[in-house]
Amino acid sequence: MTTLSHRSRLVLAVAGVAALIALTDPAAPIDPTPGMAAATTVPSADRDCRELTVGRAACLAAAVTGSDGVPLSLAEARQAGYQPFTPAELRDAYRLPSELLGSRQTIAVVVPYDHPDAEADLAVYRAEFGLPPCDQHFPCFRKVDQRGGTDFPPAHRDWSLNATVGLQVAAAVCPNCRLLLVEADDESVASLGAAVTQAVAQGADVVAALYGIPEYRTAMDDAEYYHHPGTPVVAPSGNAGFPIATGQLLPAAYPGVVAVGGTTLYRDDNARGWSELAWSGSGSGCSVYLPKPTWQQDSLCRNRTVADVAAVADLNTPVAVYHTYGATGWLAAGGTPVATALIAAVYALAGNAATIEPGPHLYQHADHLFDVMEGATGHCGGGYLCTAGPGYDGPTGLGTPNGIGAF
Repeated sequence: MTTLSHRSRLVLAVAGVAALIALTDPAAPIDPTPGMAAATTVPSADRDCRELTVGRAACLAAAVTGSDGVPLSLAEARQAGYQPFTPAELRDAYRLPSELLGSRQTIAVVVPYDHPDAEADLAVYRAEFGLPPCDQHFPCFRKVDQRGGTDFPPAHRDWSLNATVGLQVAAAVCPNCRLLLVEADDESVASLGAAVTQAVAQGADVVAALYGIPEYRTAMDDAEYYHHPGTPVVAPSGNAGFPIATGQLLPAAYPGVVAVGGTTLYRDDNARGWSELAWSGSGSGCSVYLPKPTWQQDSLCRNRTVADVAAVADLNTPVAVYHTYGATGWLAAGGTPVATALIAAVYALAGNAATIEPGPHLYQHADHLFDVMEGATGHCGGGYLCTAGPGYDGPTGLGTPNGIGAF
């Protein structure tokens, strides 16, 4: 809940030195390569998409539910004490000039499987919050399959929520942007990589890859799927907090991808009018297999450190969305896909993605971010890999948007 009365501060446990060494230089996960997993299991539209399996993507967006596990309607969520954020609140919290910028920029949202109601749900969301409609005067929505055509894959209820969150949060932050939904055939590494490549071929200015795949030994062999100079690719760090033996999620852990962590956002009586904590669920820590980029200078990870930047993601401080495929309409939703879509839209607002290298540019302009100083994602001896503090930390990276200056 946005008042945080039930979680005013996080209590950190102290781990031993040996545990910290193990966490910063971890042993390899048991799962070897995605090829071996794919050889024995066929991706299915009926599979529980929240399951983390090497070689297959997991969905990371979630709806706020009641004690029975059934998603609450927006009205029920408000009655329970939640205050789901509107587009105006998101723009205010991050000081975004959304009404002025973003024209002619295209944000691609990449997920597996079809969302048959994506366009209709987006239209209701835009109308409710006074965003310009996608019509013949402003054709701001397109949907393609991973080959750029209209042979869409089977629909999937839970994956469709990821698409809804991505499209609607991106529209909230950049209402003048065009939105492109690219649907991969399934949740495999190859299909999702092809969909990201297709998004770039379709003219995307920034790509939000809204899924997480556990890293694997040969992951760098697939890094080219996410290497597109002039087009930033952003991806969620995950919702499982600080990992010990499972490594990080792809594509967020790739050196060329902007890894997005999550925060708890709430109104405050400070000069900003808002405050943030590192969300306890935000993925953070060291990659097992992927090299550290030259522009990342933290000391405890010999490999890539996650995350780079962050935004609201906590289910206790959710966003409002309109979603009808397998649901009843207005919902409250959270998870690091919310933060990822928001960051993608900020890149689109900045409008200079074609002329910058996203990682170095972000680290060189960290003074244009809100530094998140509190909160933790696990136990790492109080170190920066799982504990927010001044400057860079794993849970929130360099911080959260304070306008577009860092992007």
